[in-house]
Amino acid sequence: MAEIPGALPRETSYDPEAFWQGVLSAHPDLRGTGEPGLSMAYNQAMYRLREIVVTRELAKEGVKLQGAAVLDGGSGVGFWVNYYTRRGAQVTGIELTEAGAELLARRFPQARIVRGDLAETDPGGTFDVVNCCDVLYHITDDARWEAALCRLCRAVAPGGVLLVSDVVGGWHGPLAAHCRPRERARYAAVLTSEGLTAPRATPTHWWLNRDLGALKGLNRLPHLLYALDRLLNALSWPAWEPGANQLLVARRPPTGA
Repeated sequence: MAEIPGALPRETSYDPEAFWQGVLSAHPDLRGTGEPGLSMAYNQAMYRLREIVVTRELAKEGVKLQGAAVLDGGSGVGFWVNYYTRRGAQVTGIELTEAGAELLARRFPQARIVRGDLAETDPGGTFDVVNCCDVLYHITDDARWEAALCRLCRAVAPGGVLLVSDVVGGWHGPLAAHCRPRERARYAAVLTSEGLTAPRATPTHWWLNRDLGALKGLNRLPHLLYALDRLLNALSWPAWEPGANQLLVARRPPTGA
């Protein structure tokens, strides 16, 4: 994940609702849920790559979005609400902050927007697709992280699919107070205990959305980084470091299977 100027240092107390209310109020666009300290072009490239990966993986799973019921957990400024509604899905979004919920309601009147914490909010019913992209590693309390993931799993209808993109795996180096990656095995343990298949994983980024250290000047060239990541994506290149951005895909078996 790229370094975010203004991110909370590890020793700072982290109040998720207050923190994200401030971020989304200041950046009611992709920077609010991406990298606020980097350019809009950089953030657009990151999300474009995520969209390509999600579209490919939904196709692999044989998911048809027209008329599908979709739950988007942690909707932020609405990239994924827009993605699914444009494809004919009936979307419910859960958003923690007042700023985000109000923004989503204005932008997507056709969607159902619920303001609430993923660890506590019942979305009502089950869904053909449950989507939660780059949200869960911002839940730093382990018990609340597990509660949120369990709720997402329970919202998957029989035969439905769960998509979780996140920073997955051990992370070496300093982290901001609002970030806590978990190992893939921890995700798998929760998912299988909730009756889903063990997740398969595919990287979403290699050069984008990561701390480039001495090469951070390359962040000014998002189109180059995007082209490199598209090439690696096409080659099905594996993630090359711990703490990589990955998409986890799991299913709930159909009733009677």
